[in-house]
Amino acid sequence: MSIDELLVEWSYRTKKGYPDLGNPSDILILKSLLEDLKLPSNNIISNLGEASLNPGQLAKRNNFEIFLNKIFNNEEFELTNGDKIIIDPNTSSQAIELLKTKDIKRKILTFTDIKGNSYKLNKFKKTTEFGGKEAVSSNPKKPTVDTDVKESLVILFCNILKEGGSLQPFNADTYSNNFNIINSSTTKYTDIENNVKNKIEQLFNLISTTDKPLKKVRSVLNNPYSIAKEIIETYPNARFNRGNLFNTIRAKCSKITGLEKDKWNPGDIYLVNYNPKLPNNEDSIVPWNALFINNWGDVDSPLVSISLKEEKYQPGRAKSYLKQFTNEDGKVNYDLSNDELEFSEEQYKEGILSFRKQIISNLEDGGLGSPNEVKFEGDGWENFSDNIKTLRIKYGAYKLLHFILNKKNQSSVLGLFAYGLSIPGNPSVNPTFFKLVGRNEGDKAKNEPFPGGSNTIMTKEEPVVIIDSSKAANLTIRSKIDIVKDGEIIETGKSVSKTFRTSGSGPVKSIGIV
Repeated sequence: MSIDELLVEWSYRTKKGYPDLGNPSDILILKSLLEDLKLPSNNIISNLGEASLNPGQLAKRNNFEIFLNKIFNNEEFELTNGDKIIIDPNTSSQAIELLKTKDIKRKILTFTDIKGNSYKLNKFKKTTEFGGKEAVSSNPKKPTVDTDVKESLVILFCNILKEGGSLQPFNADTYSNNFNIINSSTTKYTDIENNVKNKIEQLFNLISTTDKPLKKVRSVLNNPYSIAKEIIETYPNARFNRGNLFNTIRAKCSKITGLEKDKWNPGDIYLVNYNPKLPNNEDSIVPWNALFINNWGDVDSPLVSISLKEEKYQPGRAKSYLKQFTNEDGKVNYDLSNDELEFSEEQYKEGILSFRKQIISNLEDGGLGSPNEVKFEGDGWENFSDNIKTLRIKYGAYKLLHFILNKKNQSSVLGLFAYGLSIPGNPSVNPTFFKLVGRNEGDKAKNEPFPGGSNTIMTKEEPVVIIDSSKAANLTIRSKIDIVKDGEIIETGKSVSKTFRTSGSGPVKSIGIV
């Protein structure tokens, strides 16, 4: 089934006659179609939201009129690949007439630009005028950028340093000269996708002429610059890939391991020593992991996997850790039932006490994944909140912790900690990757290696602490772990913590882990 055929089938099955990404029923229909085709439904759906336009988005607000006005005013449309086009109203008359009548049910809208190239609606980017989010904020004092820009700025600064550009940490004295160097570079966008290039240009236009750059502005630039310095010092001829090669390897290895792409390999960019020959083997992860070097500075394998982090980054989320414990129908057992959502204050308190008793019993029976001592901190062990919503979330947090410590799941607190660090196997199925932590003042980044095939153990004599505050709705577990490779401890006493809580507002149905 082609993409066009999939869109038509999806449209026919929806109630409105066209899919609406804001409609849970339409999303479930798409999920079913993708699963029938044995495609990664969760990954595809999670990437749909802000990427491209669809008939449902045009039907919202005045988007029909906005789209038509842009056509007749010869204004540019941005495509999802970053290109910009002007639609020819004469050769796009059929689609235009459908838009005028709003008769777009079960229709595939095709537009032709002034150069004669045709594009379907799903190739048009959902820009801010159609309800999309800004990739780069419009506030020059507090710029915010998306993940693509953050990661590609590292590549940009590497390109400039590689060609001899004498960049310095961004501060009041160097700021103007740094941008002179950036603007004069002819290679700065090498290995950067065209759509991301446009976002970076938007950022630079916003902040390059700032007279007195505030700390927030400097850190947006210094963080990737500091990482680039660490890379170029070791790999002076660095080339990068975040495109087809990057995506192909991630998709293949995710399928082989059954893990989320960023849990198999948390690398955000691949540094390319030389062009790799991809393995034909789709049953074993071993030849794929061999594509990556094992020691920083090595060039004996084609790729270097680099995970990019900001100075004050949060440890990896462990939400997908729970997916391996779903039922046959794909549902999980820790969500709050409709009855539980309507519990009284006393019922929540009784439920929390019951879960606590079972949790402590499970911990004493090896639920940690190790014999470490368990300590309980916070006044929540003795006192309860008098806020019904706080009790509801706390009840959900205990229910989730009890679910994780259930022997039937073969899970543990150690497994949860390890998964958050992207060391999810025993031994791990990860290749070696290097976590580079940027510095907001532009100092050289910190380099934290995570060797392939490594595993984790709880640090000896370090207690596992469960923290429950009566004023907080969440529940936190913290401890320390060691990273082990080939039976030897290569890093000891690494602090780890996980918090069980809900996100957003409204009724609490599901509790997550951060």
